[in-house]
Amino acid sequence: MKPPRLTLPEAALKACVLPVLPATPTAADLDAAYLARGAQIVACDGARRLAVETLEAERQLTDEWLKIEERRRQGWLGRLVPGCW
Repeated sequence: MKPPRLTLPEAALKACVLPVLPATPTAADLDAAYLARGAQIVACDGARRLAVETLEAERQLTDEWLKIEERRRQGWLGRLVPGCW
């Protein structure tokens, strides 16, 4: 048996793209880029957080799976739960 594996949400897999200024930016370009970058930073941080939470959940599931596998190898589950393995 293999340990559990979670699939990363698509948002966590996408690269964060920040807006760039044109070669000769105007004040309006600066304002627009400032607001757009702020929104992108928030979105990227959310995606990063989602990736970290998924990884932590997978590690927790794997740890639990390893404990169950160890008990199974030691023969505990067969005695505790009739009909298991």
